[in-house]
Amino acid sequence: MKGTRKYSWLLVLLVLAGCSYNFPEEELPTRQDWGDMDPENVLVVGDDFLAGVMDGALYSNGQANSIGAILTKQISTVEEVSFLQAGIDSENGFNLFVTQESSKAGKWIYQFKNQTDEEPYRVLTPGEDIAGFSGNKNELNDVSVPLLKVSELSDAPYTKNNFLPRVFDETVPGLIGQITQKAPTFVVCWLGMNDYLDYAIKGATQPEKLTSLNEFSLNFEALIMELMESTQASVVLGNLVAVSDLPYFYARPYNSLFLENDKLLQAFARYSKFNKAVAEHNRNAGPEFQRPFIDFYDNGSNLAPQSFIIIDNDLPEAYYPDGEPLEKYRQLNENEMLLYSLTREDIDSGIGILVPIDETGYLKQDQIQQIETSIDEFNEVITGLVADYPMRIKLLDLNTEIRKIAETGKTDAWGEPISDELFYFDGVPVEGNVGINGIFSLDGLHFNQRGNAYVANLLIQQINSDFNANIQTVNINSFVGNTYSE
Repeated sequence: MKGTRKYSWLLVLLVLAGCSYNFPEEELPTRQDWGDMDPENVLVVGDDFLAGVMDGALYSNGQANSIGAILTKQISTVEEVSFLQAGIDSENGFNLFVTQESSKAGKWIYQFKNQTDEEPYRVLTPGEDIAGFSGNKNELNDVSVPLLKVSELSDAPYTKNNFLPRVFDETVPGLIGQITQKAPTFVVCWLGMNDYLDYAIKGATQPEKLTSLNEFSLNFEALIMELMESTQASVVLGNLVAVSDLPYFYARPYNSLFLENDKLLQAFARYSKFNKAVAEHNRNAGPEFQRPFIDFYDNGSNLAPQSFIIIDNDLPEAYYPDGEPLEKYRQLNENEMLLYSLTREDIDSGIGILVPIDETGYLKQDQIQQIETSIDEFNEVITGLVADYPMRIKLLDLNTEIRKIAETGKTDAWGEPISDELFYFDGVPVEGNVGINGIFSLDGLHFNQRGNAYVANLLIQQINSDFNANIQTVNINSFVGNTYSE
């Protein structure tokens, strides 16, 4: 019996030794994966959002991981395609939002200032001047320019925007002809964010910063018409994202102010005289001339959320009993937006509490509605052009896609998510905040590298769908998000 068992095992081993398993060969990308798109001459046309600006600046790592750079790298897995950028060659870049008298500011980084800090601070790095580009501008595939507006396509402000002459010929006023002369075969265009953001991020205090619908329509239509008539390019147009879906406008809830008891007592004392004058004024004022009190909640076992204090010059005139004008102070309400330009250092120093925030630091409800109306109108121009040329122009609906992510990043005063919905892309968490898993960089407006990878994947999926292509998406986890520095 034992001998029979031994020979049976020997037979099995001989059979196995004579067998082999052939694993299926991995299919390599071919030109057929490009489908109906022609990537011989890819051109990326945009502003800071396509240029790779993140953390407040255009710097080398951001530019190298821009949406266009990620896209063309994936297209190049089939066959190498050119994608030349006007390299910024700067580790920290030049901050677009911060002006310092004594030194230049670069990108923001996250840093813990003390061992007791529960959250990191945004800290500015040393910045550098915007250097010129010595390469051949005619060969550039990326003509995305930080701070560029649609309204500037016909008359570029070379002297006001030092990024422009790095990419375009400053002896030629218009940019549209310079774009179409490159004879692109495939164009990705996402342009127009600055046409309202330049107005919104300054508290809607400078009306001239908001592009009119007429200016936007004339310039955008001129660009697309020229591309349609002068080239054979296919075009993907990205539409514009709502301000309510960018952390710059929702990262600090209106009532996310928490005061220890000693600071709360200071606040009560600071506005005691003011509140008495308001009470005296309101006794004799009609309903439309009433003034609001500055009021605070008492702390219980936990600190109570307080509304930030602001200056509102639209408040009716009022006076102290001695005839002095009453300051136009009030508190933010839930229909308004506190801007991310208010830093933690500002709050620590008393701004928003003892020192009211001026009108550049928040948006009122009517201002928000005005801006959102402009965005809707601008997007109608874009969708109208897509409808006019359905065979050559396709829409990337970033407005809808980014709104889904933004909802995951909105919180109440305590930092608790308003929505319990989570969002994943290929199993990777994607969050609408400026945290570790967030897709937004530290400026609260632009995407970080993970965010650019996410948007590039949306773009790739749109190209695959509309142009019968089979371009592989990227692994978002292989891109750096927001990290903490020592």
